[in-house]
Order: sequence, then structure tokens, then C-alpha cells
Amino acid sequence: MDFVQYKAGADDDGRRLDRIVRRFLSHQTISALYSALRKGFIRVNGRRAATNERVRKGDVISVAQFLIPQQQKKSIKARESFPYEIIFHNEHFLIINKPYDVAVHGKNSIAEAVAAYCNAHRENSSLSFLPGPLHRLDKKTTGVLFFSWSITGARFFSRALKEHALEKQYVALVHGIMPAPCIWKDFIKKTEATAAFHTVRVSSTAKLGSRLAQTRAHAIASGMYEDAPVSLVNFTIATGRTHQIRAQSAFHGFPLLGDTAYGSPALYNNQKLFLHAQKIIIGENPVGLPHEIEAPLPNEFMQMNKKILLNGRK
Repeated sequence: MDFVQYKAGADDDGRRLDRIVRRFLSHQTISALYSALRKGFIRVNGRRAATNERVRKGDVISVAQFLIPQQQKKSIKARESFPYEIIFHNEHFLIINKPYDVAVHGKNSIAEAVAAYCNAHRENSSLSFLPGPLHRLDKKTTGVLFFSWSITGARFFSRALKEHALEKQYVALVHGIMPAPCIWKDFIKKTEATAAFHTVRVSSTAKLGSRLAQTRAHAIASGMYEDAPVSLVNFTIATGRTHQIRAQSAFHGFPLLGDTAYGSPALYNNQKLFLHAQKIIIGENPVGLPHEIEAPLPNEFMQMNKKILLNGRK
């Protein structure tokens, strides 16, 4: 019988064998997994092991090939064909430059591709840990997107968000000329979702169910699009509310170019909205992150900038 071998990682250390394989082989029924363990189709360091045995970092877990899902059997292909630009990767994080009009979650999503890529690196990662996105980006937003690659990384990022220890900077094309830097402190409340999408409502005072949203904005450059003034604006968010930049910018008279959900006419380009998560600034940290993570602008965004003939670019 052919076996596939995997080395237990740091996040597997001290976990029960049955809990690891239930996570790693989640496509199998629980009864099938326990049967495979009893019959020796799943082994630790070449021997049969009890279901409640504690696995240690560095242990070799051998799994009968017939138990491995097809997705994991194609791991080499997944490794060679990962479709997204990787900005940074270490033992705790995978950070990509998210493209336009691709969903982070769901079928045929970035999360699925990252999971397949993780399976391709199982020899260097933990069997019981599944990577996941650590923050939100809308389908039509591009730029820096963090995925966890370890429990340590996930916990660090979650704590840093809660403590406002990360600075998130975006750039966007908006209608109008922003004459001076702005600091916006408003309240955002989700509206009822339609079949197609949901929006949020912004108010200057707190309402029942609303949450504080804080954003700094300043214009980097200005130009004209179809005889109307537009600006390239840098946004720094102190909170992470749904549609925060889109909704607040429109509320203050600067709807994002092409953002029909918040008052802009539609664009008839390949890209319909220009909002890019350009940079995340991180302080000193124990997880190997550099001080700044930056994602280059997509080609469509750069071409739009040239088309608008932006001036005053810094």
C-alpha cells in the first residue's frame, strides 16, 4: 500500500492525532477516519497509533494514498500555478496583491487557491491549521491581503487589529477636487441587503445600530475625466467598517469614480471601480513582518491615471 508522508508542524504540537486528521482530511466521514486509524491506514513515525495519541512537532504522519483528496494529490501543480502575486511569505503569513473583481471567499475564490497552495507546502506547515484571510477586501477592491499561515500569525494579526497597531492606507480615484486634508468621524450602519449586494448608511451622529468610522483623506493629484474634475486620494483608516471608504467619501461629497452604489455614474472600462489597498504599516513585531507591506497599483489603475492626466502627483 502506498502512503503519503507529512511532517507535523509547530501548530500540531501537543494535539491529538484524531483531531489533526479530522481537520486535515475533512472530506472523510468521522467513522471512516476512525476506521482508517484502527486499521493502520494512518500512522505516526511508521507505526500504528492510538486515536488519542498526542502528536509532537517533527513527527511523520503517514496517510494511505486512497484517503488523500484529489485536490491534495495535485499539490505540485497547485504550487507551480498559484495565480496571485505574492508580496511576502514566511512561516506565519502569506500576503498577496489581490486583483480586481475576484472574491476572497466562496467557490473559485482566492481562499480556495490559497488552501490548495498551502496543501502544496504541507511538508513545511501544520496539518491541523488551515489558512484564512485575516481582513476583508471587497470583490472590486485590489491590493494588500493577508492570509494566516500559522496560528501564531493569526493571533498576532487579530490582536494588532484590535489594538489599532496596524495602519492601513488606500488610494482611490474620486469625483471632485479635495482642497485640503480631511479627518472624517462618522457613524456607519448596514442597510438591508438586496439580492445583488448590500450598502451602508452614513450619518454625522450616532444612530441605533451604527458604529464609529474614522478616516483621514488627502489628495495626491488631480485631473479631469469626461470634462469633470477628479482626484487621486490617499485614505488612512483607523477603523475597519464595511464599505467605510466608499460610503464616507461619498457622504462628504467625493464618491469614488464608478461607484454606482454610492452615487457615481457607471464606468465603461474593464475596471469599474478604482480602490486599492496600497500599504499596511506594522510596528515592531515577533512574527518576521517588515515595517511596511506595499502592493503595486494594478495596470488598469495606472492606465486610468494616465488617461485622466493627473497633475501634482507626489
